[in-house]
Amino acid sequence: MKQARLDEIIERAKFDRRAPLYLRYCRITSLPESIGNLVNLTHLYLSGNQLTSLPESIGNLFNLTHLCLSGNQLTSLPESIGNLVNLTHLHLEENQLTSLPESIVNLVNLIYLHLERNKLASLPESIGNLVNLVHIYLCENQLSSLPESIGNLGDLTHLNLEENYLNSLPKNIDNLVSLTYLNLGQNELASLPESIGNLVNLTNIEPRENQLISLPESIKNLSNLNRIDFTGNPLIDLSILKTARNLKTVRLFDVDLSRRYWTKLSEWKSEWLLIENNAEVRRALIAQIGYKKICDELGAIIVNTWREYTLLKIDGVDRFNQWDEDGETLQEIVEPMILLKMTCPSTQHIHILRVPPEMTSAEAAIIWVNHGIHPDKFAVQT
Repeated sequence: MKQARLDEIIERAKFDRRAPLYLRYCRITSLPESIGNLVNLTHLYLSGNQLTSLPESIGNLFNLTHLCLSGNQLTSLPESIGNLVNLTHLHLEENQLTSLPESIVNLVNLIYLHLERNKLASLPESIGNLVNLVHIYLCENQLSSLPESIGNLGDLTHLNLEENYLNSLPKNIDNLVSLTYLNLGQNELASLPESIGNLVNLTNIEPRENQLISLPESIKNLSNLNRIDFTGNPLIDLSILKTARNLKTVRLFDVDLSRRYWTKLSEWKSEWLLIENNAEVRRALIAQIGYKKICDELGAIIVNTWREYTLLKIDGVDRFNQWDEDGETLQEIVEPMILLKMTCPSTQHIHILRVPPEMTSAEAAIIWVNHGIHPDKFAVQT
């Protein structure tokens, strides 16, 4: 947008006290000082431009409640931003911010603060003064620690810290008693603090892709916890989760695990493979227990092989009764279970599917799995 046109829009906006000012995706590279004349403006949207800085006069807009600066190239904010004491929503995501000014302490009415996808290496201690914050988004920054003052944000319900460099959480994290959603994914956490059990309103916690090998005993106190995602952690024991009353979804190995799997992983049983309908959970079972151990424990016999496919038989698995007309048991029928083992050529992942009991050929079994299409034709079609 040409400067003359921008000046004209700002001048006109002085006389319209109600309308928000939308200047999104206008290729604006800088704002004139005259923006500070819009003292009655309450909503200013400047997302998707090419701003590298803001004029000090931005601090004159003391009636602003919503300021959106997402998707620009801001490397810093002026100290005058702290004059915007009526701000409730501040969007600064997708910029190049490396720090926040100390004056941010003045924005005491902020409810939503979006800082995701910047280059923040630290937060000012004064962040804890923003006591009305309900949502704060800090994902995809460069944070290695959090200030202790973050524990002052007692009204906070959503805290997103995904994709940073955190190796610990502040001791007073348990002060965030209103927290319902906590995303700690893709950090460097080797443990969760025992105090996390005091966050009794948590319904969803996502510590995926960290370095957790065990869980704190206090996690059983999270009586409102509904979902937890541990994918990408080297956990070996999930048994503590069985005591979390309302927990419905536990995710590990990128799959949702039903309650039977909430135990020590060393106690996972080969026979679960026979009753598990979810192919991805079966894959996780095979990877965790090991194909050889599964075959040994289930007494699997190789019936036939063809290329990367192996047909296996497990004797005496399916038992059902045949009844006569009077409802009396005529005979007990015992059928073997026939399984097709497939090794993915690219990932080497092993997949096992159940096929009809009359199958005797691995080639015929894979044609059945492919709904009647031979693998050679299937490869051409896809």
